[in-house]
Amino acid sequence: MQQLEIWDLTCTEADSPLLFPNPRKAQKLRSLADAMNDAIAAKKNPPIAQLNPTRRRAGIADSMYQEGVRLERIQSWLYAMADRAELGDLPRILNGINAKTQLEVLAAMSKDSWSNQDIEGVFSSTERYIEWVKKLKSAGIHTPKQCLRAIAALKQLGDFSNCSPEETAAQEIAQLKREAVWQGIPDYFPTPRHLIEQMLSLAALEPKMRVLEPSAGSGSICEYLRAADIEPDCFEVSPTLRSLLKRQGFNWIGDDFMQATPQPIYHRVIMNPPFSLGNDIYHIQQANKWLIPGGRLVGITSCCYTKSSKQKYQQFRRWLHHLQATEFDNPPGSFLRSERRTNVNTRMLVIDKPRNSA
Repeated sequence: MQQLEIWDLTCTEADSPLLFPNPRKAQKLRSLADAMNDAIAAKKNPPIAQLNPTRRRAGIADSMYQEGVRLERIQSWLYAMADRAELGDLPRILNGINAKTQLEVLAAMSKDSWSNQDIEGVFSSTERYIEWVKKLKSAGIHTPKQCLRAIAALKQLGDFSNCSPEETAAQEIAQLKREAVWQGIPDYFPTPRHLIEQMLSLAALEPKMRVLEPSAGSGSICEYLRAADIEPDCFEVSPTLRSLLKRQGFNWIGDDFMQATPQPIYHRVIMNPPFSLGNDIYHIQQANKWLIPGGRLVGITSCCYTKSSKQKYQQFRRWLHHLQATEFDNPPGSFLRSERRTNVNTRMLVIDKPRNSA
């Protein structure tokens, strides 16, 4: 009698579970999956993503992130296979898989762009895919039909690495922010994280406070306020940046802050105004009008006003002195850590509106 090989089994027989627990195999698969954690973290958070963004660097960072997502998918399959092996219902077609590289081949062939004919071409290849075929055969997958069944079985296990709608939206928003930097929008220099953290500390926020961000940009300060359970109102004059604010769900209330009629309803104003033509001092003075008596403004300015003899800067210095504002220099080169770098040195202002103000 001719011996029946496993690849001669019917689809039902080959795909049926083994029906006995295999804790040793489960442990091996989990160990393979655990060993992928460092590589996934390195791909999804590459050092190049922290450098001054350029199109080339952003492209490299995005490519590395997608590689991390691919590795997460393979890791999720390993964990799922380990669970099924432990329970004793791992599909027979997957029982021969014992290496990450075997799953990498199956993952590549499971893409929607691959047809059945493409998979048949892999097994008939004599050069291009010879290493793939070796890996598949070492997993007991000898034919295109078996390969298709293995892919189907893996998909039935689930893909727990798929990005949630929130994660997908976050990736799209991050890409839009990078594109906004490349566009060179006038006066758009996102506030660096270390300065935002200091601003929120100086603001002494309390629950249920109403907060205004008069020049919100792409929402850098708004994001930190949201993390502190405060949803700010915001203005933004740039159409590109306005669309980003709306995409993130921030409460955009107008475009040109300087043309709006002040409504003194806010407990706090936190701002990084435009610096060109000395507009920062005008924005600071206008923003103060939006505070309730006893409210506080925390803002960043350029250093131009400190020593200039121009009348507008002299008036601004007197105004700050009258309000007993707190002023100090930010660390030199702080905005070299911005998403759009500049070497302009800046100052921090903390202004408390008198409680007896009208």
